[in-house]
Amino acid sequence: MYLIRNILLLTLALSSIGCTQLNGLSVKSEMEMGEAEGATFIASKPINLDPELMYELMLGELLLQRGQVLAAYDVFYQLAEQTREPELVERVFHIAMNSFSVERIQQSAELWRSVSPQEATPWRVGYLMALRNGDLSVALNLWENYRQRSEVSLAEDLKSAAAQAVQSTQVEIGLAFFERLQTLYPQEWAAGYAYGYIADQYGQAELAIEILEALINRLASPSEVYFALANLYIENDLAQRGLDQLADYVLKNPHDWSMQERYARLEVKAQRYEQAQARYLRIVKANPQAYTSKLSLALLLLEAGDVKKAGAHLEALVQVEGYQDVGHYYLGVIAQNQGQTKLALTHLEQVMHPNYHIDAKLLIAQIRFAEQGIDAAVNYLDQIETVDDEARVKVLRAKGIFFSQAGQLESAAESYRQAISLSEDPLTLRYSLAMVLYEMRAFVEYEALLEAILHDYPDETEALNALGYFYAEQKRNLDKAQRLLDRAMELTPNRYHILDSRGWLAYQQGKYVEAESYLEQAWSLQIDDEILIHLIKTKWALQKQDEAKRLWRDYHARFPNNERLQQLMQTLQR
Repeated sequence: MYLIRNILLLTLALSSIGCTQLNGLSVKSEMEMGEAEGATFIASKPINLDPELMYELMLGELLLQRGQVLAAYDVFYQLAEQTREPELVERVFHIAMNSFSVERIQQSAELWRSVSPQEATPWRVGYLMALRNGDLSVALNLWENYRQRSEVSLAEDLKSAAAQAVQSTQVEIGLAFFERLQTLYPQEWAAGYAYGYIADQYGQAELAIEILEALINRLASPSEVYFALANLYIENDLAQRGLDQLADYVLKNPHDWSMQERYARLEVKAQRYEQAQARYLRIVKANPQAYTSKLSLALLLLEAGDVKKAGAHLEALVQVEGYQDVGHYYLGVIAQNQGQTKLALTHLEQVMHPNYHIDAKLLIAQIRFAEQGIDAAVNYLDQIETVDDEARVKVLRAKGIFFSQAGQLESAAESYRQAISLSEDPLTLRYSLAMVLYEMRAFVEYEALLEAILHDYPDETEALNALGYFYAEQKRNLDKAQRLLDRAMELTPNRYHILDSRGWLAYQQGKYVEAESYLEQAWSLQIDDEILIHLIKTKWALQKQDEAKRLWRDYHARFPNNERLQQLMQTLQR
């Protein structure tokens, strides 16, 4: 008797098992169930085993000491099944958890439930395993048995269940299970919260939002529900919806600063900059250490042109650990915009954090380009150490911009081509390359590039417009140009530059009345030199020379650098 008791004691002392997880399954360890860390487990009563069983017990312990957990489990499980001693059965379960074997965990939990039906843990493991196996009805039955034994609050159990189940449960089963729990506990806010949480974790953000919105409209809910909703609105760019749904809570809870901060973010996304600025200011005044809000406030002030106040907040942030880099970066931006290049360099050269380091280097290169020219800028860019393709793309884009501004169009085009080859989302870069190609009059590659963009993005409005206008300018493929431009107008009506393209196409087709209509619409939306040229030419073709002359007389002085416009009347009167 004493030998067995000591063997059990030695087994637990040498192989204590903490909280173990397997695909989202988490159970209480000995320590979580009340044992102090490092304490030795002692059987509550003597265990009478015959010599053969004692030998099996010692063999199992030897296997454990050698790290042969699966073999040890098989030995211990056979003993536990034969003796049905509660302490040994529980011990077998913990060995199963340490084996990371789903089958053994399920098997040992079933044995534990049959031997110690009053224990909550094996029932909790049971419903999680049933969910993992896709057996909804069994999972619900085991959940209800678990809740009858659990000493944890219903709210905590529901939230814990969602956090654990999402890692190993199929989407359909997981959603169905928590939907049933919400029905089972209609007056418990945590049931809706858990259902919304798991929907979000499964990537069904709209469903999660609908669940949580229904919850706050039906039950009094704690702040964490509103906080979760705010995050969903922010992450899914549903700013106005979030502002509408959360307005009442934010108004009634002016000192819930976490929610006030989230609400200010939504205001920024909705372009309510003045309201966001005022809200961030209240947050910062009430919480001087709300550094993220202080940064957001500084950026809003900077956007609003209040450089002095923005700079004061940024100067404060450069004294705070974790905010020095972002503070120096934006102080460098301010100094550069004010022409204080020496001060700008002082700030920018102190930026080391990866989130801002490359951007700071690019601003330094921009300063060198402005002061020393293209060679100095490119040499500086070539010295930047880039650790990933995202950084390399930024550097190559900067080269493309500098080469283009310096008139070195071939080099600009090559820089953009290299950037495109490395970029995961190269659409903007492809447009930059297209502009350079057009300026180079490399029309074959230009046309092919736009066709490639439309192949990948059939409804990309700017590509539809660019290619349609190109064909109109070239006086070829005019039927295709009309299809492209009509589609562009359908997708984005009342865009002045698309109306201009469509009007110019009609002019090239000889449809002057139609051209005049489109061009006058474009002119009413934007006073632009290219629209002016097109409209004057169209009026002239319609024999409306007086109107054409009046347009030229009234507006040509606004665009002194457009030589075609300045010479237009002479050209038409020849």
